[in-house]
Amino acid sequence: MNPKILAAGAFALLIAAPACTDLTEVPQSAITPENFYRNEDEVIGGLASVYAQLRSTNDDYYNLSEITTDEMIVPTRGSDWYDNGLWLDIHRQTFGANSPAGLGAINGAWVNLFQGVARANVVLAGIENVSFASKPTVTAELRTLRAWYYFLLMDFFGGVPIVTDPSIQARPQNTRQEVFNFVESELKAARADLPAKWSADMNGRVTQGTVDAMLASLYLNATVFNGTVSAAGLQFGAARWQDAINAANAVINSGNYTLATDANQGCSTAGCGWRKNFTGDNNTSPEIIFAIKYVPVSGLGLNFLMRALHYSQFTPSPWNGFATLADTYAAFDPVDQRTQIFLAGRQYNVLTGQPVNDRQGNPLYFDPAIPDVTAATEGAGVRITKWPADPNHLQQDNGNDYAYFRLGEMYLIRAEAENELGQTAAAVADINLVRARVFNPPKPIAPATQQAVRDAILQERLFELTAEGKRRQDLIRFNRFTQGAWYAKTSNAPYKVLMPIPQPQIDANPQLQQNPGY
Repeated sequence: MNPKILAAGAFALLIAAPACTDLTEVPQSAITPENFYRNEDEVIGGLASVYAQLRSTNDDYYNLSEITTDEMIVPTRGSDWYDNGLWLDIHRQTFGANSPAGLGAINGAWVNLFQGVARANVVLAGIENVSFASKPTVTAELRTLRAWYYFLLMDFFGGVPIVTDPSIQARPQNTRQEVFNFVESELKAARADLPAKWSADMNGRVTQGTVDAMLASLYLNATVFNGTVSAAGLQFGAARWQDAINAANAVINSGNYTLATDANQGCSTAGCGWRKNFTGDNNTSPEIIFAIKYVPVSGLGLNFLMRALHYSQFTPSPWNGFATLADTYAAFDPVDQRTQIFLAGRQYNVLTGQPVNDRQGNPLYFDPAIPDVTAATEGAGVRITKWPADPNHLQQDNGNDYAYFRLGEMYLIRAEAENELGQTAAAVADINLVRARVFNPPKPIAPATQQAVRDAILQERLFELTAEGKRRQDLIRFNRFTQGAWYAKTSNAPYKVLMPIPQPQIDANPQLQQNPGY
């Protein structure tokens, strides 16, 4: 068997148990007060179900984080990818509580994230009266994961109900500030009972470094999360820049993570060190802090390749959907090794290397331009293949893990916070440290003013983190999300820094109030 599957243990080979679709419905679960966990093995199985729910965040939450921005677009290609206007509704930011995206992907994100909360609450309640050796650690893991689901809910929806028990009832809506405070306090409380690192066979379980990375991101976005949103847009709130530096430093200085470079990965080709963070064996990358586990097993693999590749480039046939925008592709320096994530020009089968044709029999080319997003050709748009094909893939299921946090981002978080505190030279040094491993010879930058450094950080986050689900947060934090001029943008509604609360959720819980502007 593939050694990665063996190493993944209970945290990759998971059966996703059905559960509630919102917090007002009765969860369909085999767990009842009469058969709560009796021993440590059963508890670990329950914990695994909470980790398993993380995979759902790579569907609706991920798609909305990317396709609402200048990083991704899903053009309509003939009869493919129209889906009642869903994808263009997302990209053009025309979404609302009852729009195709509101009733589809946005509602799906709400459901999936609250399902993660509900699973954590069920297990926490189930172990209350159970004694086992690892109980403090398991409890800390559950609280960390629940806090992470709330982090993502706060990111999208602002104020949502804070639920810490498994009872089924309509809940009052907490403010975004209250959710922020809850996430921060839960992470801080959990940290001490987590290990600094796990053995290789427990790869994927949260650590103290995971908590520190989450806190670094929380504090980085504090001006947004602590702000207020009205129909006129976002009024930024209190900053937590020094806290962001302290949390990033806790990761950087822990000694548990190093940047993956060509030198320390024994690379034979330039850029394979950085690429190690995304390959089918990236579970051994030295810089991944918190990842969603995938394995090449039916239903448990990563399918990002299928979303992007042309029908002829993989077996089974991919879906030929997601592309990037021409301006985003053009923003990359051609000698930056991170451009390896893009497929442009003449195309080949990614498994065999053989040239491929479109469905009319013509040689397939990926063209950066997408002249008409409502009637795009098969080859319109450069494709992002940041997570390359896993040699051990099973059909569409690849074993590449998806990292929510890597060490590279911690340096960029520290750089941004340093710059906002006026420590411009230190910020530039951190940016250039990240750049050094992807340029040969090195190509450092030297912006002269705080604003120039600010602009450079946003660009460097694009280059380093494209397709990693961070672009929406970044554009909101830099006040560019609803003001962007990217291709096919038809809406500039400033209140859309928050997603609408989907109408089905308001119908199910009348205590919820719609976000401003919707």
